[in-house]
Amino acid sequence: MSIDLMLKRSTESQILITEKLKQKLPNGCKRILLIEPPNVPEEDWDAEVASDNRYPVYQPYGLGVISACLELRGYVTDLIDLNFMIQDNFKSEPQNFKFNLWEEWLRDKVIEFNPEVIGVTCMFTIYHRSMVRIAKFIKELNPNILVIAGGVHSTMASTDIKSSPGQLVLEDSQDIDFVGLYEGNDSFGDFLDVANGQMSPENLTQIATIYDGKYVAVTQRAEPKFETLSIAPNYHDLPIERYSKLGRIGTFYWLFKPDTRAGTVLFNRGCRARCRFCSVEKFNGPGVVLRRDKDRVIEELKQLRDRGITYFMALDDDLLNGPIIEIFNEMARLNLGFNWDASNGVIASALTEEIADAAEKSGCSALSFGIESGNPVVLKNIPKPSGVHHYLRAGEIMKKHPKIFAKGLLMVGFPPEPERNFPGESIRMIWDTINLAKQMDFDWYTVSPLNLIPGVEITNHAVVRGEISKQDLINGTERPIVNSTGKQALRSRHEKEQALPFVDHLVGDQDKIPTRKELIDIWFAMDYRINYEKMWHLENPIKIEMLHKLFINMCDKTHKENALGNLYFALLEYKRGNREQANYRLNLAVEHWQGNDYWRKRFPVMGLDTIVEDLQQMIGGI
Repeated sequence: MSIDLMLKRSTESQILITEKLKQKLPNGCKRILLIEPPNVPEEDWDAEVASDNRYPVYQPYGLGVISACLELRGYVTDLIDLNFMIQDNFKSEPQNFKFNLWEEWLRDKVIEFNPEVIGVTCMFTIYHRSMVRIAKFIKELNPNILVIAGGVHSTMASTDIKSSPGQLVLEDSQDIDFVGLYEGNDSFGDFLDVANGQMSPENLTQIATIYDGKYVAVTQRAEPKFETLSIAPNYHDLPIERYSKLGRIGTFYWLFKPDTRAGTVLFNRGCRARCRFCSVEKFNGPGVVLRRDKDRVIEELKQLRDRGITYFMALDDDLLNGPIIEIFNEMARLNLGFNWDASNGVIASALTEEIADAAEKSGCSALSFGIESGNPVVLKNIPKPSGVHHYLRAGEIMKKHPKIFAKGLLMVGFPPEPERNFPGESIRMIWDTINLAKQMDFDWYTVSPLNLIPGVEITNHAVVRGEISKQDLINGTERPIVNSTGKQALRSRHEKEQALPFVDHLVGDQDKIPTRKELIDIWFAMDYRINYEKMWHLENPIKIEMLHKLFINMCDKTHKENALGNLYFALLEYKRGNREQANYRLNLAVEHWQGNDYWRKRFPVMGLDTIVEDLQQMIGGI
C-alpha cells in the first residue's frame, strides 16, 4: 500500500506511537527475543557457495550488544542466529538439509522462550526478504507478539531518510509493527520502558511505525551513554568460536592459518567521512565517531582469547580515529596473540607512519583502504575525506610494512547528477583511477560497480529518474554484480555456455559515460589492468606468498573455473620456483579458456591468448 506521510511535531508522534505500543503490549513486556536472519534468502542460496565457506557467518555483534544493554535494565533476553544454524545444519547433515528448517527452529525457540517482543535485525539490503518472511512467520505463529525491525537496512529503506527513515520496510511488511531507527543501544530500552509505564512518551526516540495507515516517526536520536557505548556483546550460549569454520568473517579469511578461530570487535562507532554513496553517515550521524573505552575493548579481546579465538576483524568504519594507537600499543604490550584485519576500509588520510608501525606490532595482517576513485572531480562530488595525495602517501607508508596486506577498495559507475552539475564518471575519469592504483602499488584492489543502496542521496536521484524501482531497491536485486548468491552462480553457469559479447570500453571514446550494463565489462578490464599486469614485476617473496594464498582461495574455492586466475597463478608458481605446479595451473587456464564461452570471448580481446604462449615458453609446459 502507499502510505501518506504524517509529518508531526515530535511530541505528537511520541503520543501516537505510545498509543499503538499500549495496544500491542497492554500488559507490558519482560522477555525479548533477538533474531539474526539468514543472510541470503532461500531463492538465492547456493549449496556450492555454502560448501566452500563463502557465505558470511559473522557473530551477531550488534544483537549481542542490544541484549547486554537490555539486561542492564532488567529485561530477559535471548538470541537465535538462524544464519549460523542454516550453515551449521548444512555442513553437519547435508543429506537431511532443508533451508526452511529455520521455521522449525524458530517455532521451537518462540514456544520455549515465550517472548512478548521479537526484534529482527537487517544489516544489509540482501537480508530484506529474509526479514520480511520471518516477521510473517512470527505473526502466523502468534499475532500477539510485537515485532520490531532494526539494523542499517531497516533504517535506510527510504527515499527520504531525513523525514521518513524505515518507511519502505513498513510499507513492504504489515507484519512488522515498528522499525527501530539507527543504533538502538539506548533507544530500544527506552521504547520498552515506555511500554511498561516506566518512562513517559517524551522519552521515545528513534522509532517509526504505521498508525491509521499513515507513517509516524520520532527521528530524534537518543543521547549516547558511556556504559552502553562501551558494553561488550552478550552472545548467550552461541558457540561463537565455531563461526569461522562455517563461513567467512571479513574479506581476508584466506590469510587465516589452518583451524583459526576468528571473531569480531568494534573499537569506534560511526565515521567522520560523509560519503554520499554510504549509509554510515545517515545511520550513525554526520561526522559522528563514538569511541569505546580502551580498557573495555582490551577486556573484550581477552574474553575472545578465552574462547580460543586468535583472529579478529575490526568492524569499524573509521578505525584510525582518536587514540587508536594507544589500543594497538596496549595489545602489543600485553602480547595478546591476535592477528587482525580491517576489512571495512580505513581512511587513507588518517594513516601515519606511527599508526602503521603500531598496527603491525599489534598483529595487523591486512588493511582495506576506501579509495573509490583517482579522479579529483569524482572525489569532490562523492565527497571523500582523502585526496589523491593522501592515497599516494598511504601507498608509500604501506610499502614500509610488507607484512600487512594492503587492499584498495575502488568504485566505478558514478552516474550523472545534473542537480549537482556532475556530468557522470567518464572513461577518462576511470583511467585516473586505474593510474592511481598502479602508482599506489597496493597488493590487491577490489573493483565494484556503484551499489545503489536505499536512503543515500545518489540512490534517491536514481529513483526519481526512474532508473531503479523502490521494490528492486529494498529487495537487493539491483546490483550489476552480486557476490555469493545463487543468482551469480546461475549467471556464471549460463555464461559458460553462451556469454554476451565482451567489449573493452576502456580503449573506446574517453568522454563516454558508461551504462550500468557496460560496467560489468569495465569491471573486468579494470581488474585485469590493476591487479594482474603488475604481477610480472613482483619480486618480494613476502608478497608472492600472500598472493599465493589469495590465488588458492580464488581458483580452488570462490571461482573454480577462473581461466585468468589460473593463468596468473601459473606465473606465481613459476616465481616460487615450482615448475610442476606452474604447469598444472597453466593447463587449467587453457582448459577453462577453451571450454568456457565467457573466457573465449575475453582472452583474445585482452591479449590473454598471447600471455598463454609467453608462459608456455617460460615454463616449458603443454
